[in-house]
Amino acid sequence: MGVVLLLAACGRKERVEVVQSRAPFKNEPVAKLGLSTAQRYAANDAQGMLRWTTPEGWRFLPATEFRHLNFDFGAGREGEAYLTLLPTTGGGGVLENLNRWRKQMGQAPLAEAEMAALPTKTIFARPVPFMDLSGTFTGGSGPAMAAAEPKENYRMLGAIFEAPGFLFTLKLTGPAALVAEQAGAFDAFCQSLGVAGTPAASQ
Repeated sequence: MGVVLLLAACGRKERVEVVQSRAPFKNEPVAKLGLSTAQRYAANDAQGMLRWTTPEGWRFLPATEFRHLNFDFGAGREGEAYLTLLPTTGGGGVLENLNRWRKQMGQAPLAEAEMAALPTKTIFARPVPFMDLSGTFTGGSGPAMAAAEPKENYRMLGAIFEAPGFLFTLKLTGPAALVAEQAGAFDAFCQSLGVAGTPAASQ
């Protein structure tokens, strides 16, 4: 419950872990949704309020409207990983977003009871629902989503949880063999996430 409140209160200049690069997130789409100042700050400056470790081989990219922490990886940079903060006023709930991911991979939707049975991954020291999906990927982000070409033999790793005012979503996609190579890096990235200005958890 205290995650977002702590995030919004953190000093923007404190850094605990060195990342490969930083770029400011300049878009402000949530300002039109009537969110509080703290919520707008959290959605628009995730880079300033979070601490993380960039896995070896991942390239840190500029943030976009839907990717507040944004990375790619692989020889052809065909793998993607990103963290997004979705305002709960318009981003849907946990189950809705999990089922959106399942649809992107050609999988049937889950019922509420089935979501409760999903495995979990520890993020911000709390267990959160986690999905590992394989299939033909038809997802994307922004205007390109509808025109995305289906990508066969893909795999998606995704975790999501709700905090006051937001959904935190973490997602990794890529060719199945590449994702298998990067699954450990995704785990390490998830475990490295924390609030800026606080010590990293001991491994």
